[in-house]
Amino acid sequence: MITTRSVLLMLSASALMLAQDYRGRVQGVVSDASSAAVPMATVTLQNTNTQVATTRTTDESGRYLFDFVEPGTYTLTAESSGFGKFVKENIQVLVRSDITVNPSLRVGDVSQTITVSESAVEIQFNTTTLGQTIDTKMLKELPVLARNPFTLALLDPAVVNRYSDISKRNPFYQLSTTGVDVGGQTSGRNEVQIDGSPIGVGSRGSYAPPMDAVQEFTVQQNSIDAESGFSAGGVLNVGMKAGTNEYHGSLYYFGRNPKFNAVSNAFTRAPNVVRNHVGGGTFGGPIRRNRLFTFFTYEQWKNRQPYTRVMTLPTALERAGDFSRTLTKDGALRPVFDPITTQTSGNVVTRTPFPGNRIPPSRFDPTSRLFLADIWEPNNPGDDLTGVNNYRTGYAWFLNYWNFSNRTDWNITDKWKVFARYSVIRTRLDNNNYGGTVATTSDNGGLMDALNGAFDSVYTLSARSVLNFRMGVVYSEDEYDSAWAKLGEAGLARYWPGNAWYTPYTKDSPAVYYPNLNIGGATFGKGSWWSYRPRKYSYQGSMGHDRNRHYLKFGMAYRHAYEYSVLPNLGAFPFTANMTAETYNAPNLLLNGSAWATFLLGYIDNSLNAQYVSPRYTEQDQYGVFFQDDFKLNRRVTLNLGLRWEYETAPSERLRRLSRFLDLTNPIPEFQGANRPVMPPQVAAIPGAVQPTYNGAWIYTTDQNKGLYNASARNFLPRLGVAIRANDRTAVRIGYARYAVPLMSVFGYSWRLPATDGFSAISNGPPQLLGVPQGVFSNPFPASNPLVLPKGNSEGRNTNLGAAATWSAQNPKTPMNDRVNFTVERDLFMGFKGDVTFFMNFGHNMVPEGQGGNAGFGTARNMIDPQLSYTHKNNLAVPVTNPFFGLPASLMPGQLRGQRTVPLSTLLRPYPQYGDLTETFRPGVENRYKALQMRLQRRFADGYSITWGYNYNRESTGDYFNAPDQYADRLTMIPAALPRHRMTVGTTNDLPFGRGQKFGSNIHPVLNAIIGGWSTSSIFMWNSGSFLRFGQLDVTGDPGKATREWSRWFNTSVFKQATPFTPRTNPFQYDGITGPRFWQLDTTLSKNFALTERFKLELRFEGYNLTNSVMPGNPVLNVVSTQFGGITSQVNYGREVQYTLRIHF
Repeated sequence: MITTRSVLLMLSASALMLAQDYRGRVQGVVSDASSAAVPMATVTLQNTNTQVATTRTTDESGRYLFDFVEPGTYTLTAESSGFGKFVKENIQVLVRSDITVNPSLRVGDVSQTITVSESAVEIQFNTTTLGQTIDTKMLKELPVLARNPFTLALLDPAVVNRYSDISKRNPFYQLSTTGVDVGGQTSGRNEVQIDGSPIGVGSRGSYAPPMDAVQEFTVQQNSIDAESGFSAGGVLNVGMKAGTNEYHGSLYYFGRNPKFNAVSNAFTRAPNVVRNHVGGGTFGGPIRRNRLFTFFTYEQWKNRQPYTRVMTLPTALERAGDFSRTLTKDGALRPVFDPITTQTSGNVVTRTPFPGNRIPPSRFDPTSRLFLADIWEPNNPGDDLTGVNNYRTGYAWFLNYWNFSNRTDWNITDKWKVFARYSVIRTRLDNNNYGGTVATTSDNGGLMDALNGAFDSVYTLSARSVLNFRMGVVYSEDEYDSAWAKLGEAGLARYWPGNAWYTPYTKDSPAVYYPNLNIGGATFGKGSWWSYRPRKYSYQGSMGHDRNRHYLKFGMAYRHAYEYSVLPNLGAFPFTANMTAETYNAPNLLLNGSAWATFLLGYIDNSLNAQYVSPRYTEQDQYGVFFQDDFKLNRRVTLNLGLRWEYETAPSERLRRLSRFLDLTNPIPEFQGANRPVMPPQVAAIPGAVQPTYNGAWIYTTDQNKGLYNASARNFLPRLGVAIRANDRTAVRIGYARYAVPLMSVFGYSWRLPATDGFSAISNGPPQLLGVPQGVFSNPFPASNPLVLPKGNSEGRNTNLGAAATWSAQNPKTPMNDRVNFTVERDLFMGFKGDVTFFMNFGHNMVPEGQGGNAGFGTARNMIDPQLSYTHKNNLAVPVTNPFFGLPASLMPGQLRGQRTVPLSTLLRPYPQYGDLTETFRPGVENRYKALQMRLQRRFADGYSITWGYNYNRESTGDYFNAPDQYADRLTMIPAALPRHRMTVGTTNDLPFGRGQKFGSNIHPVLNAIIGGWSTSSIFMWNSGSFLRFGQLDVTGDPGKATREWSRWFNTSVFKQATPFTPRTNPFQYDGITGPRFWQLDTTLSKNFALTERFKLELRFEGYNLTNSVMPGNPVLNVVSTQFGGITSQVNYGREVQYTLRIHF
């Protein structure tokens, strides 16, 4: 077994550590006029801004190679005895680029120099890695509302935004940094770096620099280098600016004012409240010329963002229990029924309606009455006769944020170069109380802070060998803390006078907030909140050795992650219309029932959930070893050959508060032989029922076995690529890479690990019996359904007996992605280059988002055969004697022991002594992604640049199609709902007017000050709309294609509520039915004024959603909603104008 100590010994025995480097390479072959190689030629590469130079000598085949080249502009010189000097200027080395310069020497004296100044189109001839780089010019000019450089990944057509909307990808929203898919399902599982140093923790980022401090940004869809890893395949890397031999800097201000903006939401018509003040600056220069440089950046925000709230609230009559004017969409009375009158005879269910459709005030639950006093009135009549959406309002999120970073570079000697960086952000957030009461959801209170540090050292051992060492640290904090939303235990006592049932769950909590109420979709309070403080330390590096036609690179890595997290959740109290509908068997909620009526009565069921969550102090380690050989087979063919090994320890908790698993092979001694529980006769009367198995022993972690599961060490990741120089303008590249998805990024947060059972506790309300509620809001946990108390591991093997449980598979298979790209790249004309790529991702043992979430796709271990439900229907809901009633809490601590009767179905489980049992990390889940990608790029020259991209993709993932498939553990490949077509365009343009331009080159200085110095830039994004995902429904005809009418987006007449007790047969989605297409145009117009020779003033205006186009959201897909098939929301914002003033020097 691999231990932390053994791997650390391996690391200490080698100073070499893995580096997923951000720097580039410059290489080539020096030849004479006859194309013969020139050995022993001297090649010098000099940074234009710092004058730092590095020299290499060509080998016998004329080859040279510079590795670990900082992004920037360079001059390359080649010279040899008997030949004239060759000089190539304006070489642009981008982040992770591989530049080829082949000097051709002419016979003559060294004083005879051939100088090439034009910046040629760079075609990747040496590597098969698939990616895209955004250079300094585009970074500076393109409109990015959120001012987060990682947002520019979306210019790559293979990248899909998975975090909210683009405008909210703010740098301090740490999930936004990694919240993109890069060629398949990689969201939250990408490697995110600054200057090559990792900044990710779990499934999120930490620090993001100001846009003005960024040199370049690159996104890699398929890195063939074995040095790349610890991700699902996507790599995002920001290269920050560094100081030079000249003092340079800027001061800037960005502002937004509601007076210049359109209405933010066309549906709510709420006024635009955006008011932003963003100020900052940069400064860089030499501390000691040619040796020591520094660069500072600082930015501060005072921001107000618009949000909307739409909900359905009770009318004045309904608050009094009078539903006599509560109507259906067609104007008929919507009756409400008394759930305690429910009668079930076979498959026939009857309930008695309230006389006059009025609930007597004497039936109001006292706790409901108290909460009702906190709920405000509607502010409009609603969208139709039902009164739906009768409350609409706009409100603001407030934030104060600052960002500081410094990078200092020191060229200690010509052989030894180091740099260090320190970066920190501080963010404070809040939102206004739009409802005016403590019941208002405070969804933005708290703080988001991050600190990131990095140190990097490059030492040239010889003309052929280079050693790199790097270390980094990430501190991050994300805490919910809303002062005005806090209630405290004294506040809770007002709602449950004389019944402090919540005390065991709140006594250790640092804050108590208003409970979460969900009444027919209208939400109040904040049941759960969070405190998340991850730390990450990384030590990494590599050694490169140029050996004839081989460039060899090898190294090792170690990362240590530590997290403190807690996710308290006092209570989630849902109230639906089902309880007051005509039947509990798939009621038609379009015609009867009311969630507000259920709330007034205070009836609850087992969907009510209260939790005590203990804090967690988790740790996890990652190790990597790699070897890479870039083999120059000949001048036209390069092979990229690599092998990588990774090992990731299982999460552990410092206080051993994690559980490992439920051993279902271990018999429960008290339930064996003569003590075997006696089942009621109704169980034996069900033909085909499984025989119960009374096994189960809960296994905790220990000092000897502290991991959540047994981590796999068989993670060997081969890399293979072939780069072919078809001619001097065309490259053909074929690449294959295997990536192991880190399980720490799959879990995302330590609070998503299977519960700290015993140390934490979860309690549910009492279940309904044949549609009759057994619990009320004023007493949610009576003696018959007691609150589950946190007791640590004192219950031992009996933990979770009588309750539901979730645990991790003990030998999970590491999710793997096999990624393949076939690319043809061509230097076209006028500085344009284009490429066409066919890309494939084959995922194995995946944990897909939306299918079990980041917590792990699970296998149901205690599921009743759904065929029994289809056959016996309501008869399985008949209450029967509970054979576990009255067992001592020491044997069965779960709530099952307190229930005299239980539905018959609960005793038909394979393990009836438990509730639902889920084992996460089911192996064998496949993902398939195939895409055709096209790109056209032109770097800035002659006044303009452009990047255009298009992606067409097909994706599918294994999932359970219906309940019988889940019971049989049978997966079906389900098509992804994401848009199949995506196009992006980014442009920058210097308008050709004024002195030195095409038009008006000799105009008067005064006129030049007016018409000269103007430039524009734009980003345009478009996608074809996501496929609509339908739940289980009865479909009576062909839904056809979408009608694309906002009031009825598709043919709703063919969809009906699913017939009770039947399996799903309708598909998840239909090829012809997608949601609305999305497009947006953001643009800038800027003017530069030359104040002095060194100082320039820039005045800039930015228009986001310039055309003020409304992009509708997907239609309502709830078949029992009166708005089924209609569009009721907007996914973008009205036009926003931002104005900028910037001074450059």
